[in-house]
Amino acid sequence: MPIVLHEFQGVSPSAEIWWDSSPLDFPRWRKNILGTAPDEGTRHRWSRQLDLFLQPDSPGDSLVRGVTTNPSLVAQSVLASPKAWSGEIRDIIGSQRLPDVDSTFTLVYEEALRRAAARMLPMWEWSRGRYGWVSGQLDPRLVFNTDLMLEQALRLARIAPNLMVKVPGSAAGYEVIRRLVGRGISVNNTLSYTVPQFLACVDAVESGLRHARSQGIATDRWRAVFTHMIGRFGANTDLRYEAAIRELELTPAEIRWAEVAILKRIHRMVREHGHPVKPLVSSLEVDDPAMGTGTLSMHLEQSAGGAIAYTCKPQFLADVMRREADLPGFTSDAIDQEVPERVLERLMWLPSFHRAYDPHGMGVEEFAHYGAFVSTYTEVLGNTRKLLDFIAHQFQTLSASALPLSVGTR
Repeated sequence: MPIVLHEFQGVSPSAEIWWDSSPLDFPRWRKNILGTAPDEGTRHRWSRQLDLFLQPDSPGDSLVRGVTTNPSLVAQSVLASPKAWSGEIRDIIGSQRLPDVDSTFTLVYEEALRRAAARMLPMWEWSRGRYGWVSGQLDPRLVFNTDLMLEQALRLARIAPNLMVKVPGSAAGYEVIRRLVGRGISVNNTLSYTVPQFLACVDAVESGLRHARSQGIATDRWRAVFTHMIGRFGANTDLRYEAAIRELELTPAEIRWAEVAILKRIHRMVREHGHPVKPLVSSLEVDDPAMGTGTLSMHLEQSAGGAIAYTCKPQFLADVMRREADLPGFTSDAIDQEVPERVLERLMWLPSFHRAYDPHGMGVEEFAHYGAFVSTYTEVLGNTRKLLDFIAHQFQTLSASALPLSVGTR
């Protein structure tokens, strides 16, 4: 397994490493990354490490404990193998009585989730539902529609016992979370960046659990995670704009501290109150040496020792492997270390940070207007449209007279 993550797991026994892509994409990615090794010795070392990274069939030996995916990642997977998927999509088109682009998109997405869940099912069964989950995100076009999201969520949950429904951090999304948990369905709260969103998630989950237990619904193989999109928070330009208007020189290191500060506060709340929601960190980044912090990844180094899940996108894993010599080491109590007081004081001048860090910084109706939410949501919609267009092209290559070309707008 990658030595950095191996050492991290060693000082963070309650941490979980997840893979931020389909498990079916891992072999191709592994082959590609090994092809970039600078020499034979490095290639051999990376190969041995990756042999132990993702092993669903041998769960006791696998570093990875779960998988996250979404329409953007499925789109990337399909578009990375257009020849393989073209025939698949045409078969799906042919299987429908009245096919259109939108219905075909739904079936393609569900098939991708079905395959991923089947690959991770041995781990789920081995761990009695603790590990081996695959997060399947709801269609981003439905993010403000409670009824349609719930309808799709119930359909996704029926795909496999280890399918965890990924629900956006909008006002409508938290109502969907409450209803799903009330049915004993596992959930992942995504498009989330702030402490107020975490508290809204907790409220929805705990309300749902009370209902489920009052109805005698089993929750022994149920889980909930809250995705803090840590790198997405700092990538949004609002913090830099707000700093500039206040004549503050915001450094890259301070942006990292802003991202980490929110995670530390959320983790502290879970530990102090026993909330049944585990933080899951996505959009992890390695640090530019020019930051001058002497860190490989503050996201990891400042949260070591925490009961947190970390979903690693392929690029992050590749960067960590290439720069493993830059790792200064991990300390088992890093998650409990305070953000430097002077840094926190400066950050609190910025409205975007203050609203995200303060438990009462914004109301539930404001979440979908928050800068990081808007920018990520826009990107996810764009990637979804790419997959829709790829499917539309498959219709165009078939008989236009036999198959109508209709894209659902929802």
